[in-house]
Amino acid sequence: MAALSAHAAVGAYAQRDNLRCAEGGVFWLESDPATGLVGLHAWRDGEARRLTPREFGVRSQVNGYGGGAFCVMQGAVYLVSGGDQQIYRLDLDSGALSAVSDKPECRFGGLVADPRRGRILAVCEHLDDGFGVGQSLVALEVETGALLTLAGAERGPINMGCPTLSADGRLLAWVEWTLPAMPWEQTRLRRAVLDRSGQVAAVEDCSAPAPASIQQPRYVGDALYALSDHGGWWLPYRVDDGNGWRILSRDRCDHANAPWQLDERHDAWLDGERWARVQYQSGLGSLVLVDEQGRLERRLAEAYTDFRHLQVMDRRIHAIARSPYRLDSVVRIDPETGDCETLAGGEQTPACQEMAPPEPFSLDARDGQPVHGFLYRPMVEASQPPPVVMRVHGGPTSAAYPVFDPQVAFWTSHGFAVADVNHRGSTGYGRAFRMALQGRWGASDHEDICDGVSHLAREQLVDGERAFIMGRSAGGFTVLNALIHSPVFRAGASLFGVSDPESLRHMTHRFESGYLDWLLGDPDTERVTWQQRTPLFWADRITCPVIFFQGEQDAVVVPEQTESMAHVLRRCGVPVEVVRFADEGHGFRHAENQVTVMERTLRFFRQALEEG
Repeated sequence: MAALSAHAAVGAYAQRDNLRCAEGGVFWLESDPATGLVGLHAWRDGEARRLTPREFGVRSQVNGYGGGAFCVMQGAVYLVSGGDQQIYRLDLDSGALSAVSDKPECRFGGLVADPRRGRILAVCEHLDDGFGVGQSLVALEVETGALLTLAGAERGPINMGCPTLSADGRLLAWVEWTLPAMPWEQTRLRRAVLDRSGQVAAVEDCSAPAPASIQQPRYVGDALYALSDHGGWWLPYRVDDGNGWRILSRDRCDHANAPWQLDERHDAWLDGERWARVQYQSGLGSLVLVDEQGRLERRLAEAYTDFRHLQVMDRRIHAIARSPYRLDSVVRIDPETGDCETLAGGEQTPACQEMAPPEPFSLDARDGQPVHGFLYRPMVEASQPPPVVMRVHGGPTSAAYPVFDPQVAFWTSHGFAVADVNHRGSTGYGRAFRMALQGRWGASDHEDICDGVSHLAREQLVDGERAFIMGRSAGGFTVLNALIHSPVFRAGASLFGVSDPESLRHMTHRFESGYLDWLLGDPDTERVTWQQRTPLFWADRITCPVIFFQGEQDAVVVPEQTESMAHVLRRCGVPVEVVRFADEGHGFRHAENQVTVMERTLRFFRQALEEG
């Protein structure tokens, strides 16, 4: 059987996100593999089609990661342009696009329709010289473009989460947090009453019983619900008057992942006091139907391993469902029968057909901490354990999920095993595990990856003498520290990896302005720790080959960081390659560049095998 080409792996790879049901249709965002732009798509009148022109990208850049880039109201879609970050109106009948906002000093995200008042609610990020300086919750009048501030300020340390309205438009709720905290660390829930003019008339602080990350508030009638992790896991609660938090689940598992983006939605209310909820257990996402007390009625759509953006329309559940064996699917699920219908997506490309099944594994790290991951075995028969590529997810407060990934299909078709380790700090394993990376980034993460190699080798699932490591951004930081502190790997690949966190600290955007201090400690009092964890200072300890991939427009990990690392390695006689992309920033969007990354990394690792 011929190995999968890089072109076949990424050529048809489309991702789908931000699903919403409204106006009798299902709407979502979908990436275009050819251009890298994201377009608005819809399922209406029994068919799926693209609504935005191919040259018009839809993307919010609030917090750098966006989310909630569109909403639907009264025969139109209001969406954020990926270019100027302004809100546009797309007429659903004529397809005409017209600008609604004209605030170049602002960018918008987390859009919510307020049809009773003819306006859009949004998180507004205020800019100064292109950098965020403050956030507010605003209402945009769609006819006049007038902007009304509901909460927050143009300058200051308060960050705003996605707002939610009651069905009658009378009640408003949102999440906020004070920098330098991150939204998965500690947030506050606010509840407000709106007066007849749509202004905030009264605000209530709905504090959780203990420090918590609260996310995804929603109203069902006048009742307010939210997810909170003050009990150790992101669990569903009803927030009653008088600030009473009533738990709605008996399961000790996360019901959401880290809110990097606005407008996440991992639950949906059905009539009759029933809920559809997503649960993450051992890294696997499942969709369950439960009653108000959290009692399980049934599991739904069990062929899928992750679900996002749950919505209910016509008594059926809609979601973006993900699986290891097909592209993202827009699905409609009948909660009574369990029937699951694919409305769009779900393609089985040649790469999907080459995808190895994910095998969950667990290990005890060197300090006894349980660590989890997923192994993908090569698709070719071999008489001995295969070489392994250890992949490090980004964030680092994120996770690797057992869903289709063209990189996995590519590597396993070429005879490599792939292992994704959810090192401590990853989401999906409770608050304590997520918070365990505080002050330990650059140590615990790469130790967990190296311990993962040892575990898989002991189980004779991989060849521990032929191990490689690769990661992007924060994962690249882990890669470089692993190569500095361990002789485990034959070679490594860093994709726009952080090599100088102090330099990054001075350049990073507002959202993450205090994140590095949480990960590494206060730079004034933990100066030694910062120095010990900075790959650039210890590059001369790396002895194995390293390949770097760098976007020349990257303003987060600037090209000079990569060049400095490569310079030291060359001076020490270490084989190095640096691949630059003139048209890329922090993350590679163009399919041809993704092909180059796969092909060059494969060639580089194979050469290291031959020379080893």
